[in-house]
Amino acid sequence: MAPFSIASRVTPAAKEGQASSTYSTVADDDWTVVAVPNGGYVLTLVLEASIKHQSGTDQPDPLHISAHFLQPTKIKTPTEIQVRVLKAGRNYVNILADLVQAGRACVTTHIIFGKVPIRSHPIIAPSTGYARRLPLLLDHPSLLKPTHMPSAYIFSKHLQWSEDSVLKKQNEANHARTPGGGVALWGAWIELKGESERVTPSSLAFFADCIHNMATLYPSHVTGIDLSKGLWSPTLTMSLEYKTPIPSPSDGYASRTVGVYVKSGYLADPQNRHNSIVEIWSAPSNIGEGNVDEDWQGAQVCLATGSQMQLMVDGAVNKKAGRANL
Repeated sequence: MAPFSIASRVTPAAKEGQASSTYSTVADDDWTVVAVPNGGYVLTLVLEASIKHQSGTDQPDPLHISAHFLQPTKIKTPTEIQVRVLKAGRNYVNILADLVQAGRACVTTHIIFGKVPIRSHPIIAPSTGYARRLPLLLDHPSLLKPTHMPSAYIFSKHLQWSEDSVLKKQNEANHARTPGGGVALWGAWIELKGESERVTPSSLAFFADCIHNMATLYPSHVTGIDLSKGLWSPTLTMSLEYKTPIPSPSDGYASRTVGVYVKSGYLADPQNRHNSIVEIWSAPSNIGEGNVDEDWQGAQVCLATGSQMQLMVDGAVNKKAGRANL
């Protein structure tokens, strides 16, 4: 039962030069959805090991990760993260990293590493009108209070968020929205509670999966899921592309808070497959703290974008998988 910075630690176990290495860890039982570890948290463990493997090289920065979740990761179980270099080039290194328990791969990933230069200004200047701007309609986080998190998110004891109520209202059937519709919208400021906690490159995978999706944003008569009986949205595939280095903590950038914007939809068979597309942004302050600068919205940067394919299944499936953890 640990805060994120401790629960995401990995320990070197073996290394064969720069070609491959193995790290050991244990999935913490605080970072679960009911009984199964959050998929983004599991991906954080894989990223943490891979980043350590690449530290000290000419390509230390993760640029992109794609993951396939093969079976639920177990909590309190000895876990290995096996990292090996698939191809090393001048600009990019391709890595394969698997999370393994009891000799079986639970998650398999392909990660691209490179070197991100430090820029003094964005590639597309906001003044051009073509730059992507913070899509959240929320007020400055210093003016907000935390809102309710689902009880299924066991990790909520270490986390808080303030949801974008304006975006949520756009999910109502009679709301006048852009023609096309058909996708649920959600957004929030999300904050790690511990004073010493920090947003890190590996933690962005968790934030990308700490969301509401169409399963909970749309009514049951649309999705066909009876939420009163419990719901689990397990992730089958997930990708994350890093966009901008995380700004150093300052008066204009929070150290442990991000903004998350989600589009979720495209319901299909089997098992109510659907897609969620996520943007992760810097935040100007923690929730309920700090001061409001005039151009705080324009100063925020997109840290990463992600997408995932999830299912909608009965909550009993989660509990059954969780019992195997005990």
